[in-house]
Amino acid sequence: MRILALGDIIAPAAVDFLASHLWAYRRREQIDMVVANGENASFLSGIGAKDAEKLLLGGVDVLTGGNHSLQSKSVFSLHEEEERVLRPINYPADVPGRGYTIVDAGGVRVLVMNAMGTALIEPVLDNPIPYIRRALAREAGAYDVALLDLHAEATGEKLAVAHIFDGSFSAVFGTHTHVPTADTQILPKGTGYVTDLGATAPTGGILGVKTEVICTRAEQKLAASYQVAQGPVRAEGVLFDIDPEQNRCTALRRVALTEA
Repeated sequence: MRILALGDIIAPAAVDFLASHLWAYRRREQIDMVVANGENASFLSGIGAKDAEKLLLGGVDVLTGGNHSLQSKSVFSLHEEEERVLRPINYPADVPGRGYTIVDAGGVRVLVMNAMGTALIEPVLDNPIPYIRRALAREAGAYDVALLDLHAEATGEKLAVAHIFDGSFSAVFGTHTHVPTADTQILPKGTGYVTDLGATAPTGGILGVKTEVICTRAEQKLAASYQVAQGPVRAEGVLFDIDPEQNRCTALRRVALTEA
């Protein structure tokens, strides 16, 4: 089977772009399933119900999250009600939402898990490794393919987690930095890996934000309201070819969807 993982969706323009183009791309590339990080879909306030609905109808099967997932109380009900919208599994157990889900993709049971790193990122959560290990043990036998979105800043942390769980997941892909990395690889026990998928965002700024805003904050150290970058949307990600009988990655490659 073929699975597409897309980097952090930033702002409604990116939501609309995917809603308009993703199904056609899925058909062209014979993609069986799409996972996308949606924590910034409503622009730095998590993902709202309307944006989530657009994306889920528009071709995304599961939306993962990160440090912005629960930033606004307005999204709490969505996380409680929609099993295909995730937040990191290592949030405290009593906060809204869930850290993994199992979906059917053409008869293949796919477990999608979301975890967050602990280095150079806030809020600082517990070490994700025990949470991941317990969830895999809890769902043993209930899935055929397993995927992990590791939302983290530190590259070494992402690589360490991937190697610890090499062979347990078909694919481990990093999100959060909004910058695509060039280290696509298959680890020794068959897990497809990339440190960061990149972003699905308007181009022309810095990490999806207007250039002048980021430069002002960097130079003057003064607060400045974030504003969405202008320019055509570019969706960055990785295509994983998976053997569902073995829960292994057989091939992977970087892809990008752009506006005409």
